[in-house]
Amino acid sequence: MVNAFVANFRKTFIEMKRYFFDTVSSFIILFIIFYLIFFGFKIASGPDFGDTIDGIIVSYFMWIMFLASFQGVSYWIIQEAERGTLEQLFMSPVKFEFQMIFHVISDFCINVLMIVPLMYLAAFTTGRTLNFDLVTLLYLIILGSISAVGVGLILGGMALIFKKISSFIQICTFAFLAILMFEVDALWFELLPMVKATGMMRRMAVTGTKFYQFPIQDHVILWIAAALFLLVGIVIFRGFEKRAMVKGTLGQY
Repeated sequence: MVNAFVANFRKTFIEMKRYFFDTVSSFIILFIIFYLIFFGFKIASGPDFGDTIDGIIVSYFMWIMFLASFQGVSYWIIQEAERGTLEQLFMSPVKFEFQMIFHVISDFCINVLMIVPLMYLAAFTTGRTLNFDLVTLLYLIILGSISAVGVGLILGGMALIFKKISSFIQICTFAFLAILMFEVDALWFELLPMVKATGMMRRMAVTGTKFYQFPIQDHVILWIAAALFLLVGIVIFRGFEKRAMVKGTLGQY
């Protein structure tokens, strides 16, 4: 198990190094999109824009973490299918679910190391100071990402059957960008993936609130959303997995 985890971590890191140009380009594109959103809001908001900058920075980079979490699972399955190694992963002595978990964890660690400095850089270049407590930051990112992984499992299951779902993934990507940019005071909205974590992170960025200073109901909603989407994601993924095995399409692309 430990060897499998280390192998997944090394593979992720090696691919980032080998495809260095693509890695750097992706970060440049993320910054370009951020500044397009930033200046768009600035033009639309006028003099009151200063009150919304922190929220935009936090929402955008939480959206990136959401992308990294749910796209990581689905694109990993699509990539393995394209390479013709997906069926081999299912036949490995290490269960496929564990390999998927190891991949998610290694991706998450690398993304946090990359995205958190980018968030501070974006704040610095826009003249803002983010009041982040590191423990609270990691707490919210981890629980928010768990719900995003649940969405990724659903999309990953779809990829086992339909093979190529890139267009649908892009639709989900920009739909969730719109969701995370706004705050709606309704329980059903707060239970959506990453929404509660993003809202709590906004408050942390603006007021410096630590995780133990949030109301208990905020923590309850955060944990319920994470557990709910992870559970739903696992159930739906296993349904698609069984369907793919019955049809014998795991090794096909």
